[in-house]
Amino acid sequence: MKKVILVALLVLMTAAVFAAGSKEASDSPVTISFGLWDENQKPALQKVVDQFNAEHNDIQVVVELTPWGQYWTKLDAAAGAGEAPDVFWMNVYLPKYVDGDVILPLDDLIAKDGVDLSGYVSAVTGMYNYEGSQWAMPKGLDSVAVALNTAIFKKYNVAVPEEGWTWNEMKVAASRLRDAMKKTGEYPILMELDAQPSHFNFTYQTGGNVINDDYTKSGYNLAATTKAYQNVVDLFDENLLAPYTVLSETKGTDLFLSQRGAILFVGSWKSSVLENSEIGKAGAVKLITMPKQDASNASVLGGLGYAIYKHSDHPEEAWEFVKYITGEVGNKIQAEAGIDIPALKNAQKYYLSNFSNINADTFFKAAENAVPFPAGPDLVSWIGIVNDYAAQIFAQEITAEQGTASIYKEMQAIIEK
Repeated sequence: MKKVILVALLVLMTAAVFAAGSKEASDSPVTISFGLWDENQKPALQKVVDQFNAEHNDIQVVVELTPWGQYWTKLDAAAGAGEAPDVFWMNVYLPKYVDGDVILPLDDLIAKDGVDLSGYVSAVTGMYNYEGSQWAMPKGLDSVAVALNTAIFKKYNVAVPEEGWTWNEMKVAASRLRDAMKKTGEYPILMELDAQPSHFNFTYQTGGNVINDDYTKSGYNLAATTKAYQNVVDLFDENLLAPYTVLSETKGTDLFLSQRGAILFVGSWKSSVLENSEIGKAGAVKLITMPKQDASNASVLGGLGYAIYKHSDHPEEAWEFVKYITGEVGNKIQAEAGIDIPALKNAQKYYLSNFSNINADTFFKAAENAVPFPAGPDLVSWIGIVNDYAAQIFAQEITAEQGTASIYKEMQAIIEK
């Protein structure tokens, strides 16, 4: 009888131990991995993570930094092995990862918690809405505006352009500067001839496009798109824009900072550079939105998003973190660090606290009339083709008509494959 009682006690004690162990396991926090690529942004984002972790005993987020050069390769391999980060940065490559069944659609989660997407800049939200679903929450944005060296305008007695100017008004002002700048080594207009800070914007401003909204048709067969490229060639021909040989060797922003140019098409990612430059500190930098062409002065908007891995073991906890980092608290920390213009409009005021020398809020104005960066599931395959032919057009090795026709033919073949 004693043996029976002893065995029963042992069983009860063992069950109690296992129950205690189960309770302890259930009380331990869920670990969420968060993948990003920018070392410069990591300190501010780590601060957001630390604050989130302090406020959530049941969830702990761990940052995984992978440099840009390895980020997508690592993400592809991890997703293929079922081991992608629970939350990770996403950009215009989104359609590829949606089609690859890597990303969790957020519509139900957004609706369940009543998240108001209208509080974010619409073009950034739109970047992550694909085939009728929302696949990522907006992080920040980058837009394109124009920086003016007011000291150069004053030196040559040319009126400084004002908001609402047009492409033709820019050419008139640049012509006056050109005539006064003879043999000085200065240039009326500067730009970096990469797609986002220059020619992608112009295609929409003239009424064309790079690719249609459902990513099925290249816009390079449109006369308005060809005109956008011809307008840049005309600037070269009229000596209003620094020569192609100069711009291909030296960044337009570097020429502007060395006071060799009066008008610079510039992305918001250079805002801190302008703020801390000698001409910025001298109060000689004025920002205005781009001049209007035939259709608009639209800016092509870039920006990152936060996506959730579709096969995460903890999607609800991942969503809690995404809500936090894209909410006002998370955005405030990032904005005050100056790492990004917040896509959350209510948090943009915190970003401005980093600037006293330039009117950085112009980049917000540019975002109001913006279109999402043209992308699609085949972006990686055709973006190089566009850039190669654009370079040949600007070097005047081929005409704008020849270049855009070639882009259309090769780009459309990729889209239809």
